Amino acid sequence: MSDTTVERDYRDTLNLPKTSFPMKADLPKREPDRVAWWQEQRTYERRLERNKAHTPWILHDGPPYANGDLHMGHFLNMVLKDVFVKIALLDGKWAKFVPGWDMHGLPIELETLKHLKIKDFHAIDPVELRAKCKERALYWLDVQRTTRMRMGNFGDWEHPYRTVDPQFEATIVEALADLAQGGQIYKGLRSTLWCIYDETALAEAEIEYKEKASPSIYVRFTADDEQKADLLARFGLGSGEESSGIDKLSILIWTTTPWTLPANAAIAVKPDADYALYRHGDEALVVAEARAPHTLGEHFGQMSKLGTVDGEELSGARVRHPFLDRDSLVVLAEYVDLETGTGAVHTAPGHGADDFETGLKNNLPILNPVDARGFFTTEAGPYAGMHIWKANTKIVEDLRENGALWDAFEYTHSYPHCWRCHNPVIFRATAQWFIAMDQNRLRRRTIENIRDVQFTPEWGENRMEQMLENHPEWCISRQRTWGTPIPAVICVACNESILDPRIARTAAKYFLEHGADSWWRDPVEAFLPADFTCACGGTTFEKEKNIVDIWFESGVTHLAVLGKNGIPWPSDLVLEGGDQYRGWFRSSIVTATAIKGAAPYKHLVKNGWVNDEHGRPMSKSLGTGIDAKDAMQKWGADVLRLWAASVEFVDDVRFGPHVIDQVSRVYRNIRNRVRFMLGNVDDLPADQILARERMEWFDRLACDVTDDWVTRVCEMLKSYRLHDAYLEIIRFEGEDLSSFYLDTLKDRLYSSAANAPRRRSAQSAILHILAQFSSVIAPLLSFTAEEAWQSLPEALRGTHASVFDLTFAGAKHPNAESQAAWDKLKDLRSWVAASDGKRDYELQAHLTLPPAWYDRFKAHEDDVREALVVSAITMGADASLGEQDVRRSLQPADGGKCRRCWKYLPLGSDSQHPTLCAPCAAIVRDLASRPTPRRDDTLQR
Repeated sequence: MSDTTVERDYRDTLNLPKTSFPMKADLPKREPDRVAWWQEQRTYERRLERNKAHTPWILHDGPPYANGDLHMGHFLNMVLKDVFVKIALLDGKWAKFVPGWDMHGLPIELETLKHLKIKDFHAIDPVELRAKCKERALYWLDVQRTTRMRMGNFGDWEHPYRTVDPQFEATIVEALADLAQGGQIYKGLRSTLWCIYDETALAEAEIEYKEKASPSIYVRFTADDEQKADLLARFGLGSGEESSGIDKLSILIWTTTPWTLPANAAIAVKPDADYALYRHGDEALVVAEARAPHTLGEHFGQMSKLGTVDGEELSGARVRHPFLDRDSLVVLAEYVDLETGTGAVHTAPGHGADDFETGLKNNLPILNPVDARGFFTTEAGPYAGMHIWKANTKIVEDLRENGALWDAFEYTHSYPHCWRCHNPVIFRATAQWFIAMDQNRLRRRTIENIRDVQFTPEWGENRMEQMLENHPEWCISRQRTWGTPIPAVICVACNESILDPRIARTAAKYFLEHGADSWWRDPVEAFLPADFTCACGGTTFEKEKNIVDIWFESGVTHLAVLGKNGIPWPSDLVLEGGDQYRGWFRSSIVTATAIKGAAPYKHLVKNGWVNDEHGRPMSKSLGTGIDAKDAMQKWGADVLRLWAASVEFVDDVRFGPHVIDQVSRVYRNIRNRVRFMLGNVDDLPADQILARERMEWFDRLACDVTDDWVTRVCEMLKSYRLHDAYLEIIRFEGEDLSSFYLDTLKDRLYSSAANAPRRRSAQSAILHILAQFSSVIAPLLSFTAEEAWQSLPEALRGTHASVFDLTFAGAKHPNAESQAAWDKLKDLRSWVAASDGKRDYELQAHLTLPPAWYDRFKAHEDDVREALVVSAITMGADASLGEQDVRRSLQPADGGKCRRCWKYLPLGSDSQHPTLCAPCAAIVRDLASRPTPRRDDTLQR
């Protein structure tokens, strides 16, 4: 028999781990089965029930729109939420997670109209449109719910909160009733953001800013003779020589919205700025002195300055409108900017927030010659019937023709656009319902309440305060169909709009029973309290047909979900993208402050945007975007979940094939480590699992170090430091497990007799480490952790049917002594390895340790030899060796290489097995005496 045959036969007697272990890499195919298993086993619900008596921990879900497929931005946000819920769950808390969906509003209505191929929402009956919108919203909810579950996310998927449910609509209307009762809501004429494409008012949170090219024009507002004399006098000029021959005197304004000129009512100047009168031939122009060189351009050097006054001196002056038969009044305004324009601001109270306030202050007419679709009304004079964008060109042409145009060019600037249709919006004066931000100190109280909230990142507090400081009056009414109606009525006698808390509460009860469609379907009397009358005495009413702002709906989800079914109010955590500082984060705390007097969340965490690998925003239209379900189909959810943990999620992150390839390598290492541990405990009988105090010293050390590691990582996880936890998992897997502990055990696991006490000790330690490691990675790598746990023999799983039945069981107090010994052994092993390039798997070294090591390790000589992967060790014999003299103490081990265990030991003690060491010969003899089936595999050590 050849040496090769002998070696092969002896190798067959090793306790090699099975290679048929079921953890495979085809994640995209296997993960959906695990999702179904979790649902069948009711894994989340069972663990939630087990934790019911413990401390509650609630993450309140900010509702996504049910209007399309989820993208990778959704994946990042939703997986992060799931990670934190599972962390709390495994920490023993009652982590009830109720997923939610925003199912009303313009996004769903627009998607439905597109699906129905209807361009004008006026062309379909409101009740029919609402039914179609609900149908589409429910369809997309099911699509998104399936995708969220496919991510491996836990939650009460059977009972999500849905803003279309009657009880939710009733909550919204009850919130309106509370605000109305507290005097927090009013209806008023204001210049609000308006989308002429969607024909509705918008809130500031529904605006995005994009570059827009606009016509930039300088326009003369020219004085008639009487007005000219008045202006000259204000500059200290009479009919003397300096003013002689001035035929035309104008105030020069600058605007990038020529279409707003038909609504002009005034010109605003800065009170304390200097304004000069410049003459060029027979014309004189008034501009801010600081802006004159830029405004007057090439003419400036040829003009003479006739006089200077401050803005106060110009207040009350009048000039003629450039093309309509009326005057424009000069008024004062502190917001006038001296960095752009002429220092004289064209003021149209119907088409600007600042303009509107100036109009109210100066009793100006609030002109709004533009209809809901962006067409001029008869008030616009010669431009009636024209669309405002097309009218821009015509107005500029007319100004040039009548001599009012000083200069014109194209100007590219940041301009507000609708978040939904992405078209430019306008300011338009309409009567809307508003939440008064400064009534009852709402703004100040809300800012005070953010002091009770913890922010991650910390600068989020300042961001939120800025959002609240700059929060305009909150326009909560929308002129659309799909949403919860504002239960306001109009008195036929006096035309007054009324939002009475009694009507609102009656409507809330009615909606709860009949649904909100009843507002369009049933008579107004169904919503009126008995004997309800208007302040004017009127008793006949009509229903308004406005719906509530979608941000208000989502902003009161805390009232619909928290404080019910055992779920406490406020929530422990909210987590959304950074855009929600001006969106859901803000609307939630404003409504909570107004109604409950406190913040609705304790901790606010924001995540960043997901960009492509080059840092560009992901967009499917640009070829840089990918849907979440497509990414999971390609890479598997667990690899993507690990990516979510690997990034600093509070910042903008990058995603793409190269990024995922790097994460995949990390994932494979983790998976292979788990496979190794599983393969080596597969033959461990449950009744031979050793308690820690009965384990070998090195194994006890490994368990102690693992427990300390679990404690550290869990603290990172519970403080939302996922990236730190990710790095620590990689370090522990690579440095402590793969390169050290598990590697050192191979001889004991493979070469010892199957039931040898030292082997059972190693297996018991591995089982403990596997359980702890699985519990730590379960929130991040849910599929992998569960598959590993299910791959354990049932007897080893005990009462823990799922990995999510485990509990974080780190050390109560760090074991500094164990950690110090562990670190010393790791250092020593690295010294030995560096000294002997042939050491790995040849074991030809004999190491003499210095006396300094004797006291620490004298009782654990064989464990130390094993940890250093040498064939023999002598401790404390050479007094000349110092602690750092390990390298020169390495000598070749006595004996030859055992054909079975590969250690260098004396051979031939058994004549039948001359190539084996004595321990291996005894094992082989024992195996020969009781036939056992051979393994089919020969996995390499």
